[in-house]
Amino acid sequence: MKKYFSLYIALILSFFSCKNSGDTIENTKVNHNTLLVATEGKVLNFDIDEHKIAWEYTSIIDAAGNRNYFVVDAENLFMPFESGDFINFDVNTGKIIWKKQVSESDSEIKEGSNDENAEAERLKELMPLLMTKPMIDGQQVVIARTVQPTQGVGYLFNFDRANGKEKWRSDLPTVFNFFAPIKYRNNYFVNSAVYLEMFTPEPGTSTSYGMFEGAEVSGEAPTYNQTNQFEKPIYTQMQANDESIFIGDESGKFYCLKLDKNASLPDIDMMDPNSTFIKNPKVFKWTFSDAQFDFQENGITFLDDNTLFVEMKTGLSDQSCIFALDADNGKVKWKKVVKGSINIWNLKDGKIMGSTENSIFWLNTDGENYTEMPTKNKVLSNIDLVDKTHLIYVNERGIETLDIKTKKTTVTFAKAFRVNSHNNLQIKYIGK
Repeated sequence: MKKYFSLYIALILSFFSCKNSGDTIENTKVNHNTLLVATEGKVLNFDIDEHKIAWEYTSIIDAAGNRNYFVVDAENLFMPFESGDFINFDVNTGKIIWKKQVSESDSEIKEGSNDENAEAERLKELMPLLMTKPMIDGQQVVIARTVQPTQGVGYLFNFDRANGKEKWRSDLPTVFNFFAPIKYRNNYFVNSAVYLEMFTPEPGTSTSYGMFEGAEVSGEAPTYNQTNQFEKPIYTQMQANDESIFIGDESGKFYCLKLDKNASLPDIDMMDPNSTFIKNPKVFKWTFSDAQFDFQENGITFLDDNTLFVEMKTGLSDQSCIFALDADNGKVKWKKVVKGSINIWNLKDGKIMGSTENSIFWLNTDGENYTEMPTKNKVLSNIDLVDKTHLIYVNERGIETLDIKTKKTTVTFAKAFRVNSHNNLQIKYIGK
């Protein structure tokens, strides 16, 4: 565990949990063109049509910053806070459908307290309670929670979507669980430092995909076999399609792993100590790495149209490169080098858009029509797509839109937002 502790502070400040598979909004009906904003303990619903705030929620204890990210599905907004509150909001009204407090280490998570000031005294010694972006699987809400390395273990939780009741929780091998769980072959997968964990949807049992597990002693906790797992921490957002699961590590090496219909690796002797990922690389369908771009910082990946989109940097972060990899064989379809370090990037409706310290860029998902323009004010959030010709984002002076045809910007809503390294500012645009 100690070998990962030095990475912990840097990770939670830069790319914890947020950088995930581009979640899609399914059948979300809103009353107006909506921009959802989460920052520094606040969740805001901006009415873009009327240029006003439709509703706002504030968690006082999280005012210093919140690095957890929300997900929207139908009319639900699922928002985890560093205080340990996990809240399901109604997107249109801001009504709290349910609220859970995940700081508890016993078998039952308690209802969130309505008295945030009273809770603060109990929670301040536990914070930050960092959580991954939630994964919505029908009526299941699956999320991993960490604690500080000296304060306990990480958990994978499954909550009932309708009422927030905890269905099950399972221990994770480390507290370094930075990215949203994924579902593949009817099982849940979580990356936890160098460990790839698989869980059954019911009742959340940790199970093997067939590799050597190491020796277990009756009556003792299992000893995780370090050589069973990956050479370097798999700190990227995993992706999956019907055929394979895609995994990346912090050095920018990506792995394609194909399990059989039973979520196992065929022709593997799980009793053989040589049946490990490190010693048995033939289990991967393909791997990809690049000699020049060998640093994976923000962990963002997307899987779209049978293409895996990833971004890596040089060791000095003076250049970044977006790679489009064929999901079938790992070959590069195209790549685009961007000057400087890409802070955050997004993919939506056939367009990739992102920002560096002093620029915004966009291009098509076929690699064509790359455009970059300087910014007067640093972009603080992810960039979303309003329509084919307009981008939306948050900078220090407020909510701004950019017409990519004319390259003109417009302040849609003037409001001060501040640079905060202990905060991830997330937006989501939903058209009426």
